Amino acid sequence: MRNYLDIPVTVIVTLILTVVLLWPLDQPPPGPEWADKIAHFIAFAALAFPLACTGRFSLLAVFILASSFGGVIELLQPNFSRDADVNDWIADIAGVLTGIFFGLVYRRHRMH
Repeated sequence: MRNYLDIPVTVIVTLILTVVLLWPLDQPPPGPEWADKIAHFIAFAALAFPLACTGRFSLLAVFILASSFGGVIELLQPNFSRDADVNDWIADIAGVLTGIFFGLVYRRHRMH
């Protein structure tokens, strides 16, 4: 990923996640409960990946900011007729760690 794309891609993913995760729902989407956790995992991996790829920002900062964003979203969800779930936040954190890991793998592979 080009250095100049990491911030715009991250901003776009953040905006999409904000809308999707705060959009009021009358009822949970159909399907098993774990499918929601997988969606959180993938979404937050996608959030952390671009910044981890370029190395312009501290990985600790990426982890703290992306994980905190997930926590804030969970705290805000009851205001939007959604349920806050600590397991969603755990899935967010696991996704952030995975995004960082794959960002590092990408960065190392790109260097060789």
